[in-house]
Amino acid sequence: MLLPISMSANNKRVRRAIIKILWDYGPMTKERLADMLQKHKSIRQVPSPNSLSALLCKNPQVVSLGSERVETITGVKATHMLFGIDSHLIQCEDDLLYSTPYNIMSPTQKKGALKCPTCGRRRIFPPDENRCLHCVRNNE
Repeated sequence: MLLPISMSANNKRVRRAIIKILWDYGPMTKERLADMLQKHKSIRQVPSPNSLSALLCKNPQVVSLGSERVETITGVKATHMLFGIDSHLIQCEDDLLYSTPYNIMSPTQKKGALKCPTCGRRRIFPPDENRCLHCVRNNE
């Protein structure tokens, strides 16, 4: 089943917003992330919890950092996963751009993306490097 163009574009915008929010505010549960997305200017409609989970799992910049005990509206305590930025891969704000997957890059970013000779991924390379940030950090 093909998604309408607007939904695909919205998911790209949501995935970019998720990374920026996690960078700015640190690790959080998907419920708190949904609240933050609600306040984000460029997001028209916040994805459902299942869609948000799928978007988080598909992004190589996001990792699970454990869990947090939270109290639900009914007073029952539940364990929710904490999601955050992959700190091994992303060490400064510029690394957000260098680790962005090709399929969620903006059109202007796609123009600067090159194919990595080591792994074959299409990424924007860090300055003075001839391979992607993933290959640079994994070989350190």
